Amino acid sequence: MDKKLKRDLWRVFHIASFLFITIFFILPYLVQISTYFHEKAHVNTLVEFGIKSIYEINFLETIPNFFNPKVTKLGVTRFNIEDYNRLSSFEKTKINIAGIISDLRFLFLIGVYLSMVNIYIFYKVKIKKNYNLTWILAVDWILFMWLLALIQITVANISYGSGDVFQLVKNVMC
Repeated sequence: MDKKLKRDLWRVFHIASFLFITIFFILPYLVQISTYFHEKAHVNTLVEFGIKSIYEINFLETIPNFFNPKVTKLGVTRFNIEDYNRLSSFEKTKINIAGIISDLRFLFLIGVYLSMVNIYIFYKVKIKKNYNLTWILAVDWILFMWLLALIQITVANISYGSGDVFQLVKNVMC
């Protein structure tokens, strides 16, 4: 086997390893971080209205739960539903919107970062003629995958029967 072929195979191995590690190990924990902030927003608002609530994060079960489509452990704030039902429509709406706003913050910040980095990449390639972008593209890949996962989670939250958006609409209509 010649030297160029070995070098090319080694590069393919590095790229495949990077993709595997980011998808199966890094992405689940990034989603867990954004889920934590989403649920923390609910907890803080529930506490504001005097309702005891809890959200526990379990880093040991993050990866298996992330890849289980039927899991309910990744992002659920536990609280007394009777206390919640006694709240006014406005208070319930505020609780549901807290999680949605948290999600939108992450989506916005990742989107802004990716936009700025892509402008920087354009500058480096088109003006500076510098093509050493390995680390920039690696971070872009990770954040783009996170962005896609957050968009999918947000869509699921909209369409899920007990998700924040469904509850929000239900509270506004009642």
